[in-house]
Amino acid sequence: MSFLKRLKTFMGKKSKQTVKVSWIGLDYAGKSTIIKRVTQGLFSDDTKRTLGLNVDEFESEGIKFVCWDIGGQTVFRDSLWESYISGSSGIIFVVDSSTPDRFPEAQKELWKYVIDNQQVGDIPILILANKQDLPEARSAGEVARALDLHKLTKHSYAIVPTSAASGFNLEDALEWLRQRITEQI
Repeated sequence: MSFLKRLKTFMGKKSKQTVKVSWIGLDYAGKSTIIKRVTQGLFSDDTKRTLGLNVDEFESEGIKFVCWDIGGQTVFRDSLWESYISGSSGIIFVVDSSTPDRFPEAQKELWKYVIDNQQVGDIPILILANKQDLPEARSAGEVARALDLHKLTKHSYAIVPTSAASGFNLEDALEWLRQRITEQI
């Protein structure tokens, strides 16, 4: 059964376990658009960027995922990311794979707030190389190299090419995270 079918099957049922998942990434990476696609099955070209944070939730396999969508502008990174990442069961880091000029900034922020952050612990990290539907998008491998993921040793992680527009690979990516979080519970 696909991830979204399981999600719909369990919507409305009482959750066995609630987990917090922080969704972070630079501004305009597609975090809010992906969450809207996952929770509502909708895609909108005009999704407004998050100013501050949004909270949404969905269920899968009896686990309620509380999604903290934290704005990616510099001011929110400095003021909100560290506070809201703490206590998360998983982190989703979204990268706009069509803007390679921002890869160094994304790499710096991923390592600063997640990988080198002692408060994060060893929770799973899902990196979404988003916007794969755009012709200028770089492959997940190119994004992984730019983020220095080959140096990552203490976290379970996956990098998955995705598209919020088409829904490409979102189910598989979230299923990977659900399985890793379930193993830790």
